[in-house]
Amino acid sequence: MKRFTSIAISASLLCAAGLANAAGNQLSTVSVQGTDKMSAACTPPDSRAVCSAWHEEIRRNFTPREIGMLFGARTSYPNYAASFDRLQARYSALQGQFAATHATELNAIAAK
Repeated sequence: MKRFTSIAISASLLCAAGLANAAGNQLSTVSVQGTDKMSAACTPPDSRAVCSAWHEEIRRNFTPREIGMLFGARTSYPNYAASFDRLQARYSALQGQFAATHATELNAIAAK
């Protein structure tokens, strides 16, 4: 019985020491800002003309499976590891072309 009591007391002291140590080592909060202003400004549902045009452009250039990989749970697709880098490069190129074409409209949205 003495052995069980000493083990229980030791375990509770270790837990208390761990909790006290963890409270002193809290990480500061981190603020993350995205660099993709166009996607942030046109996050669905958005009925503005330029956003509707952007969403249509995405649907015209990518298959539903590719759209799922870009905006959904990408690791659930078996070909994710082999094709995601090329897919993301295609998306970035399309985004750059669209942003150059519709720069004034997108700047007005991003300014709001």
